[in-house]
Amino acid sequence: MHVSLAEALEVRGGPLQEEELWAVLNQSAESLQELFRKVSIADPAALGFVISPWSLLLLPSGSVSFTDENISNQDLRAFTAPEVLQNQSLTSLSDVEKIHIYSLGMTLYWGADHEVPQSQPIKLGDHLNSILLGMCEDVIYARVSVRTVLDACSAHIRNSNCAPSFSYVKQLVKLVLGNLSGTDQLARNSEQKPDRSQAIRDRLRGKGLPTEFRTLVSEREECTLRSVLLEKLRKVIKSFLME
Repeated sequence: MHVSLAEALEVRGGPLQEEELWAVLNQSAESLQELFRKVSIADPAALGFVISPWSLLLLPSGSVSFTDENISNQDLRAFTAPEVLQNQSLTSLSDVEKIHIYSLGMTLYWGADHEVPQSQPIKLGDHLNSILLGMCEDVIYARVSVRTVLDACSAHIRNSNCAPSFSYVKQLVKLVLGNLSGTDQLARNSEQKPDRSQAIRDRLRGKGLPTEFRTLVSEREECTLRSVLLEKLRKVIKSFLME
């Protein structure tokens, strides 16, 4: 049985600690790397998700996976890369990779800021903060790659006394499964999550989504974000496999 990052944070009632952030980052990057290794034109939907606190799944094994199921009622714009919101063309698998890198970075910032009062700073080490900011660059070519993220995680593991990444993920899963009643809060709190996500970006980047991004996607268009992304993926993957 898996749990979402959002569920773990609601039960915790507070943010992820720094080593937990590193662990989820490492396990997520490994999962993304494996997905791209297996990419196929026959199944572009395998990459057609937007990483968010509700779609990032923590598994009892200590690994991470992603889903696009049961999140249709969530506003994912704060986690969606600017180039997708702007309907820019994608020319390579590297572009697709960096779409997911952006979403993962914003998701982890959301986890670092969960239930932290606006008057208090978010506690992140310089190395982790630098990596997350590099993941959330507005310009796609300035964004770091999955390989860069994995290298940073490896360097952190070598230079610290932290436990293996999978062990932190396992503990987060146990936190939820051992306190299932805590998940009753999810439905009641879901309405405030989109605004909180925007506040994170305001606090950490010094700015919010540009006005044109916020107004570009109407409620009707928001429902088609996944179909737009899937169509882009099909074109990119087909071009890649025909080379």
